[in-house]
Amino acid sequence: MKRCLRTKPNKGATLIELIVCFALLGIFMSAAAVVIANVTNVFFDVKGQTYGRQVADVLMGKICGEIEGAKVSLDDVYTQPVIFQDPKDFELKNRSGYKIDLYDRTDTHMQIYEEDGDLKIRYFEINPIMDGKEYTDEYKAAHRDEVIWTFDEAVYMGYRIKSLRFVPADQGYAEEVNQNSDLDAAAGRAEDYEKDGGDYPGNIVGVYLTLESPQYGEYFFYKYVKMYNLSDKDAKGYSIPLRVATDYGKN
Repeated sequence: MKRCLRTKPNKGATLIELIVCFALLGIFMSAAAVVIANVTNVFFDVKGQTYGRQVADVLMGKICGEIEGAKVSLDDVYTQPVIFQDPKDFELKNRSGYKIDLYDRTDTHMQIYEEDGDLKIRYFEINPIMDGKEYTDEYKAAHRDEVIWTFDEAVYMGYRIKSLRFVPADQGYAEEVNQNSDLDAAAGRAEDYEKDGGDYPGNIVGVYLTLESPQYGEYFFYKYVKMYNLSDKDAKGYSIPLRVATDYGKN
């Protein structure tokens, strides 16, 4: 005689089990989304900081290299480095400027400034004294037309320059700017910091750079630069003057 084995009928998942399952799945997916979002934000923040630092290093390397070689020239109206202000800076008693004018180590007259988000360096025309009235070969070789130098766009890695400011460190104001990258916010209070200016010789320039990217936000960097062709002894009685520029194209 054969014995028949009775099997239990297959049962599907109940509605409650499905609800619990989907609820747990939703919780796990939400947690995973938060983790992924946080990791992504950290990744882009680190990437933006890295790119910002690389761009700032390149720009500051060029700016500070030119300022370090600055010297007093006796061949032109401007015989010493000058920081130009716009009229608004002057009215706010803001002891910084948007442009620095100097002679580099080769006696070339130049200006460093920001325009349309780019670092620009203006090398003025070199026009040596002619030998008589004719253009000699030596004159042609020594002559150079005015040049506006700038970096290729790829160097900026998606960033643009939001602000480039120059500060004479010996005129006070340096400590205030160190603590506040918004120079306009510190304007008008510079007199309170004049006593701090004695800690800096007159051949020190503060360079404040703010980069901006639609993807990574802002990156702020500053550096103090010494003009080595102006000795410390001479710098004690020397101060980089601030001049108001009313015609940006000619100054």
